[in-house]
Amino acid sequence: MAADLWTNRLSQTHLPEATRERLMQSRQTFLDELKPARAQIEHGLGLHYDSVVGDVQGSVPSRYHGGITGSGFQQRIADETMRLTACELDDEARAESLLAFARRGKAFESAYDEQWQVWQRDLYALSGVGIGSEDIAHPDENELIQTLTHLSQARMVYDRLPNVDLITHASDLVNARDNPGVLLHLAAVGGFAEAEDPLANLDLFFGLGVRMSQLTYIQANRLCCSWLQGTADTGLSDLGRAAVHRMNELGMMVDVAHCGPRSAAEAVEASREPALISHTACKAIYDDRANAQYVDLVFAQPYARGVPRPETPPSARNADDDLIRSVAVRGGIVALYSIWYMLAPGDDRSFDIFARHIEHAVAVAGEDHVALGTDRTFFPSWAPHPCEWTNWPYLTVGLVCRGFSDAQVRKIIGANYLRYLRRVLDKAPVE
Repeated sequence: MAADLWTNRLSQTHLPEATRERLMQSRQTFLDELKPARAQIEHGLGLHYDSVVGDVQGSVPSRYHGGITGSGFQQRIADETMRLTACELDDEARAESLLAFARRGKAFESAYDEQWQVWQRDLYALSGVGIGSEDIAHPDENELIQTLTHLSQARMVYDRLPNVDLITHASDLVNARDNPGVLLHLAAVGGFAEAEDPLANLDLFFGLGVRMSQLTYIQANRLCCSWLQGTADTGLSDLGRAAVHRMNELGMMVDVAHCGPRSAAEAVEASREPALISHTACKAIYDDRANAQYVDLVFAQPYARGVPRPETPPSARNADDDLIRSVAVRGGIVALYSIWYMLAPGDDRSFDIFARHIEHAVAVAGEDHVALGTDRTFFPSWAPHPCEWTNWPYLTVGLVCRGFSDAQVRKIIGANYLRYLRRVLDKAPVE
């Protein structure tokens, strides 16, 4: 296939040759599956790069050491590895020490390393994403100080980055197509949900720049239950309702991703501003309750440390039609992830299955209330995949191939999210 807008942009990046080759492999997986006509590619890529593109749950993360790492920081990690090898530590303690070193150093690299900043700029330009997010929660979900440390590191990075803005007000969205911006997001929320005064901690997080927050991740907390609690989901508590109302007053988006069905429904109904689901899929297309792999992956994460597996089977993580419809009729958005094992049983890693979830969500919610929240970031270690984050422009090509109109495509890839942000963000906090 001859060069196109995406490959021309790739050729202008400063990314290492091995990384470029890796990205070309992902592009090829898309072309091999869809076999788009040249006119479809040109039209789709032109539409993509001419639109405001928003990934509700995805970005080039500034603090994740496993993503893109410059040569200077790689050398520091290598030196630290040698130092730890000489220490009398068992393998687990050595790995924990190295991980802590990498976490401490990554934020400083992102803030000060020019090579990393150039690569980050190149990846945003290649993807065409103008609005992204960064989860600032700490793996120890209920640790306020650790979460504040992550938050302060993110603030330090975005205060210094010359090419990516921190989005805290609707006015920050004006240049989203040409200069990317990132919203700070809380996925794990024990830092306020389990606090002595959750509403005061919400004010603290908002004051430090957080503009989107889930109500739970995997734990049942003082606000509500997660999908993991299954039939034991007791819904939104009085404190949870007060937290939702405070988020409305502040201008913080209420994200019901990861909530149990009852908790999600009650939070959407209680919210005085439109709620959203930052990353999900359609239960009607794939009922993931039989997906034991996902539960295993969740409990392999640091977030799950010390959390017992529920005795009752979990609810579906994917949203049912009632929840999708409820979010939409109140003016919210439903953003769909491209994580293959949450879209279909088995090993279906196709664009087709992702598109089927998009089509169903549009049929249920309407074209004005569907967005994309890929739940992906730039991880060069992942196997090439049609829906990889750097293939974002080809996702737009794929929507063109599926018969969506230009107006529908623009809405789904960013305009719906942009409209939603402009409505929710700029509130006058109430004391």
